[in-house]
Amino acid sequence: MLGYFLIIKLAACLAAHYPLSKKGIGLEMRKAGIADLESIHRVELDAFSADRQASMDALEERLELFPDGFFVLIYNGRLVGFSTALLIDDFRTLEKLDSPDRKLHKPDGEIYYLRSVAIMKEYQKRGFGKLLINRQLENARSLGKGHFRFTASKDVEAFYLELGFKKLGVYGEFHNSKQVVWEFRLAD
Repeated sequence: MLGYFLIIKLAACLAAHYPLSKKGIGLEMRKAGIADLESIHRVELDAFSADRQASMDALEERLELFPDGFFVLIYNGRLVGFSTALLIDDFRTLEKLDSPDRKLHKPDGEIYYLRSVAIMKEYQKRGFGKLLINRQLENARSLGKGHFRFTASKDVEAFYLELGFKKLGVYGEFHNSKQVVWEFRLAD
């Protein structure tokens, strides 16, 4: 329920600053397609340090594995952000996630795993990441998943606490940074 409240609140705020338009001016969110991969990779390279960047092949694999969990955000006709997800078996520790995406993804997995959210640096701090996360939350709910989990580093802890997520453990080394597993329960 908190996710829907945040979507409404954020949508009203964004509408005042970034109007939506049918002519490609404004803000658009949609599922990613193979034709988006080059732009998606540019966002990845801009958003993350070199030691945390996914390769073009890794991004293409995520799109192939779970196309229904791969969204792009377009602002004024430019792809400026994206988010990816996988369906996986239960996990509560970072060690269980240290596997290639192809091994992690289970088409019948019970956990909706937010794999990545990336926004180009010049477009950060505008609420675009929240829009992508909320879109992924909606998607997880529509698929009937009870848990929405992901990993994140300590530097973004306040952001996720504000959105209603809870930490499931302690920070440990993962993907070249100190991270922890976060969760949003979608069902009791």
